[in-house]
Amino acid sequence: MRVSIEVPVFKGRFLQECIDSVLAQTSEAWTLSLVWDGGDELSRRLLQALEQRRHPRIRVYFTENRGIACARKFLSDRSDEAYILPLDDDDLLAPRAVERFLQAAREYPWASLIRARRELVQQDGQGAQQDPWFPFGPRHYQRGMVTDVFNQAQPYLIRRSAYASTCGWRGFADFLGAGEDCDIFLQLEELAHFELVDEVLYRYRLHETRASHSLTPPAAFEMWRRLADQAIARMGLPLARASERPPFVYRRVAPAAATLDDVEFVLRADSCAAAALQRCGVAESALLRVPASVSGRDWKMTGFRAARRPLVCFLEDDVCFPERSALEALLRALSEADADLLSAPAPGECLLLRREVIAATGGFDASHVAPSLQNADLWLQACRRDFRCVRAPLAGASSSARQGLAATLAELSQLRAKWRTHPALLDSAGLGS
Repeated sequence: MRVSIEVPVFKGRFLQECIDSVLAQTSEAWTLSLVWDGGDELSRRLLQALEQRRHPRIRVYFTENRGIACARKFLSDRSDEAYILPLDDDDLLAPRAVERFLQAAREYPWASLIRARRELVQQDGQGAQQDPWFPFGPRHYQRGMVTDVFNQAQPYLIRRSAYASTCGWRGFADFLGAGEDCDIFLQLEELAHFELVDEVLYRYRLHETRASHSLTPPAAFEMWRRLADQAIARMGLPLARASERPPFVYRRVAPAAATLDDVEFVLRADSCAAAALQRCGVAESALLRVPASVSGRDWKMTGFRAARRPLVCFLEDDVCFPERSALEALLRALSEADADLLSAPAPGECLLLRREVIAATGGFDASHVAPSLQNADLWLQACRRDFRCVRAPLAGASSSARQGLAATLAELSQLRAKWRTHPALLDSAGLGS
């Protein structure tokens, strides 16, 4: 595994120190990419001299000024290392930053982003006696949406495969491309949860010409409002922002009572559940039959990608509904609990959910979770984002095989390892060690 350290360059005053902090890394598993984005003359000269040195792990580019978001996207689009580590031209990496981040990446391969602590330093690099501006800790949610969108800051490591599933770095043109960092956090968090490294790996320099110094609090609040509203729309959450400053409060728009016409059923092509559903009056158009050729790890997400209705029900092969009333009871349980996800029986051979749950969490994890535990993993993801999750019996339904978890100890250990930094969630799901 290697890290792409990416630096948009605008000013040359502290650039050499920034570059030297990369060269001083205890690990050599990095490449350094820098783009001169129409910056000052000193930064151009420094980069030209660096380019002439032809360091095997350093790449230098020159472009016209298009703003910070475009500069970051330019660099990320031209690198292919497994992880991306953004760095600003006036800041410093701690000597063990790459080494420690890669250690965390091996420990948390599912994380879309890994964040560590930073310290504030003065112009001369000495520690500044000032409280951090932004918190360091888990983010907070309300029914699927982040409330504390300001809870982000460098340093952070982005998994390349997760970044490839986003729209990339984006900012606001009327704020010189700024807002790209908060936005990428929101996008990545919709794919997989974050992990934290409680160690200072970055030194953020305070000086009068830093880019963030020109961004006023009203401008920051406006960007956060826009980003929150965009994320709500992107995920299709039935929420409306009800406050002007973060941490935001959201008002839930109550959905209409669900009917069977709102549900699509995802099941394997050879499942006995299909015939039982049709006997209950479920139309063929509501059955999403996943071919047997699709692996056991991938079939649920394959089916979901074809779904278009507001509710999706995932059925294991051996669940049968004897009559329509059993299906209607399932929908009533969802509506009466004002739930976003219903598992029946716990932890679930039948999973009924609102489609925005998957839009906000990334859905079933086929890479790090065994098929027998994917429902349980999605439950944990949904609970983490404050979706309302409930358990209910399958009234009148039957299962010809096992009840409960059919997972090996090794598979359970794998799931617990993924969620070990969230012990309260594991305990609430009955999966604590």
